[in-house]
Order: sequence, then C-alpha cells, then structure tokens
Amino acid sequence: MGTALVVAVAALHAVGAKQIHTFAGPWDVWLERADTCYEDDERLPLKFSHYNPNKKFVPQTWSGLVNISRAVDDSWWVKAPLSIRSNNQWKENAFVFVWPTKGCTSARDITPPCLKQFFTKAGAPCLLKQQVIQFRNTTMKLEFPKVPHLVYGHYRLELSAGPKNEKSEYCVNAIVHIIPKV
Repeated sequence: MGTALVVAVAALHAVGAKQIHTFAGPWDVWLERADTCYEDDERLPLKFSHYNPNKKFVPQTWSGLVNISRAVDDSWWVKAPLSIRSNNQWKENAFVFVWPTKGCTSARDITPPCLKQFFTKAGAPCLLKQQVIQFRNTTMKLEFPKVPHLVYGHYRLELSAGPKNEKSEYCVNAIVHIIPKV
C-alpha cells in the first residue's frame, strides 16, 4: 500500500500536476450579497449572479447601482474588518485592514482593475467623484493583484469610510467567498 502511494505521488510530480492548496494560496472571490449597514440607506441596491461550481471560469454579473453621494479623497479614512465563518459562527476580526489616512489612494491601489475606472488615474491626486454608477448585467472579474494569497473561506466584510475626524459616511456589509483560483 505504501509503495503504491509513493508511486502515485512520483507519477503526479513527473507529469507536472498542480496541487490545490486547501488552506491558503492564489484565490478568486465571489460575492454573495452586499448591503448598506443602515436599513434607511438606499445607496447600494446591487445584486450579484450566483456562483456555479460547474462553470468556474464564468465571472459574476452585477446588476443595480451604487450611489456615491459624497466625493472621496485622501483626507478620508477606511476600515475593513473581515470576519470568517467557522464552526457555524462568525469569528470577528480575522483580518483587519485600516488606512487612517489616504483612504482614496489605498482603495485605488488595492481595487480590482475592473473598478479602477471610477477613480482618478494613478499619478494624479486620488478622487472618487460624486456619481451614480449603474451596472446592467455587467461582467465583473474581481482580481486583487496586491493581495496574491489569502486564506480560503466564507467571510463577512464590514467596510466603512469617512472624512478625517468624522464618523463613517459609507458603511457596507458584504458576504464573500474566497475559493482556490482555477
């Protein structure tokens, strides 16, 4: 039995088979849902297509709109704690990303390429203009080149942002799934 296992591992190595890591590594993300933190805040009526494991290469589509009611610049702060689902409950603050200043530049740097068009170009002072962004079955491939490896799992993101020395202007809760990149 042991010899068969060694031969199988050697054969897989010889043909250049890739191992899919079960804990962390290159990753893809799909959004289950995103809502504002407050029920009376209607700036994010956005829906996402469902993930189909049989069609792993098909990107998600987004429908709805995002209302940026106040322009964001580098005087803003951003906080993004991620809670991970484990043992049928949320483990708070598994990862916490905090940018006390330069919130706009930090967001522009980490944002997937498909969303960078809404920020000013790199090299210019960062600004996310006041606007309404509309998505109509828009294909979105969320890739984060600045974060090459992440622990796989089911996460709750609680993103908040606001001007310096003020409470949060924007607050979004999202349920996301981090899965191995295929």
